[in-house]
Amino acid sequence: MGLMIGLKRGTVLLKPYNLQWKDFFKQEKELMSAVIADFLVDIQHIGSTAIPNSVAKPIIDIAVAIDSLDNIEKIIIPLKNVGFIYRGEQGIPDRHMFVKGGENYRTHHLHVMLKGHYEWDKHILFRDFLRKYPKELEQYSELKQKLFLKYGNDREKYTEGKSDFIQNIIEKAKSKL
Repeated sequence: MGLMIGLKRGTVLLKPYNLQWKDFFKQEKELMSAVIADFLVDIQHIGSTAIPNSVAKPIIDIAVAIDSLDNIEKIIIPLKNVGFIYRGEQGIPDRHMFVKGGENYRTHHLHVMLKGHYEWDKHILFRDFLRKYPKELEQYSELKQKLFLKYGNDREKYTEGKSDFIQNIIEKAKSKL
């Protein structure tokens, strides 16, 4: 059986939840913990690959909290040494992206920020809520499948199509978690 992760940049492919995703996360967590230990505050598996029973793009999303954004420069080379390429803020202030895998086989997205950044809170709330509420998770998976059929070759439109649902879940999560 081939690798259970990886996707061509800009495209969408949905796979049923796979237990190996947790292992792929653990491997990266260990690598990162070793190379950026001095700056590390927390590492969390986020996104749909972190939610059992979810359908997901087979890309492992990881949120990394560091002690200070002044240290971004200091983690670029150590992370590059374990395969992560620095991509800058990508439109979200104070959230730095790193990617792993080539353009044709993107396997991991790293979101580096401070703990308590609104993106950090958003990702954790969303993940924890969907882990706890199967009905909403089912709705989310259905929405993703519909969007996939419509926008399989347009990751931007696919992502856009999910944003209202995600926002709605985050609002619910704030009051229920």
